[in-house]
Amino acid sequence: MTDVVKNKAARITSIEDALPLFQPPPQSFTGKTGLEVEMALYRAGEKTPEIPAANDMLAMHAALKAAGHDAQLEAAGVLEYASPAAALDNLAPLVARVKADLQAFEDEAASRGFTRAPYSILPTTTVEQALDNRVPRERLEASLNVIETALNPHLNRIPLLTTGVQTSFSPKDSDEMFRMAHRGYALTPLLVAAMNSSAGYVENNEERLTHHPRGKYYEMYGTSGGISPAFLKAANPAEFVKRHIEAVFDAPMFFAYDHDGALIRSQKDDVLTFRKLMDRGLNTQSNFELAETFLYNDIKICNLRDGDGNVVGKRLEVRAADSGMHQPVSALLLTAALVPDGETGRKFDALLKEYGFTGVPKEDAALLQAGRDAAVNHGGKFMDVAFGKDPQTGAARSLREFAADVAGLVVNHYAKDKALAADVSTLADVLLTGACDAKVFAAQFQNLGEVAASLQQTPRPQQPSLRAGAGMRP
Repeated sequence: MTDVVKNKAARITSIEDALPLFQPPPQSFTGKTGLEVEMALYRAGEKTPEIPAANDMLAMHAALKAAGHDAQLEAAGVLEYASPAAALDNLAPLVARVKADLQAFEDEAASRGFTRAPYSILPTTTVEQALDNRVPRERLEASLNVIETALNPHLNRIPLLTTGVQTSFSPKDSDEMFRMAHRGYALTPLLVAAMNSSAGYVENNEERLTHHPRGKYYEMYGTSGGISPAFLKAANPAEFVKRHIEAVFDAPMFFAYDHDGALIRSQKDDVLTFRKLMDRGLNTQSNFELAETFLYNDIKICNLRDGDGNVVGKRLEVRAADSGMHQPVSALLLTAALVPDGETGRKFDALLKEYGFTGVPKEDAALLQAGRDAAVNHGGKFMDVAFGKDPQTGAARSLREFAADVAGLVVNHYAKDKALAADVSTLADVLLTGACDAKVFAAQFQNLGEVAASLQQTPRPQQPSLRAGAGMRP
């Protein structure tokens, strides 16, 4: 959960006042990537799997922090790992570090009797159970209360039940940020589909899902979730930044800070926005930065900070990938190859044109939205859905075809780095076969009871098996 410094008192009253916050960062901070991984934990219970209680989570968090790890606590039963930033042109050390760090998180959980789940959502955990085991913190308590009483109670499923993988990139300027956002949004349907690790069931409900639950949940945020309207309406980088600032002004805020740093919560008849705060004299930079954190779009603009926590610019967070066992490294390799500027980024731009995309959000809006909708509402087809169109005929093309084309770009991008060969093979296997984890789980488990029974076993339930002729899959 993102924290914001409360004492930035500079006033923002217009787009022009906010523009300096989007100035290019120092060159030493650009050309890098980082990774955040949320991990759902569980252990066998008397009847169904159990998630850790708050005191268990606090103890694990403290132990990992004491060992030097960047560990964060999510709402209930979920640990979050954050990697250090690393140069895009030398990812192998970062991948090795991520694997070692995640193993340390698993070992700490195992020492207390808990296991890292292979699913993005533990299928038997209910909202009520998550609430009963939540880790109490001021911002979390305020957010959950406002969601329940003033916004949409169903939104609580996102912080309470779901886990994802986010990769971050530090563009050198707003022009690169614009290009990276377009690549990220165009890649989102493939991230949703290929990284899907849903067991097919949620909230201990026996009805099998035929959609991607995390992607569906985020749609409940309206304009603050899914694809940003500020992006879809933009024709160029400057317009994108200005429209994003307007979106920050009007984003529903769970709470704001008063002059003393105390929380003011939204009410059902008075949902706060930064624009409304201007009338109260609370239009500070702190509240602007806070309002920006309440935008949960698939590609999120966030603060870029130095080692002391000072804001030095903006970064982009690519958020569509589910959490799972191979997803942290797979999502990192996929996005790090395609999203930033560079030779492979240019090749990806050329590939997107073969699927009908122009690179201008205003012109691509319908295709971008249709691609996301198809991947989220897959109807049991998983990766076998429509994506893009033939630019000459207008005929629909397919996500599986796009995935195969992307696999070629990714394999070529990392061809010289033998240390990444096994992980690239894992990713290429999914892209070429369409056998995302959720599809494998759907064939493996016929009902909720079978999934629950597998989680009651020790150790962790069997992971998706290798396909014939595939590379190494964890």
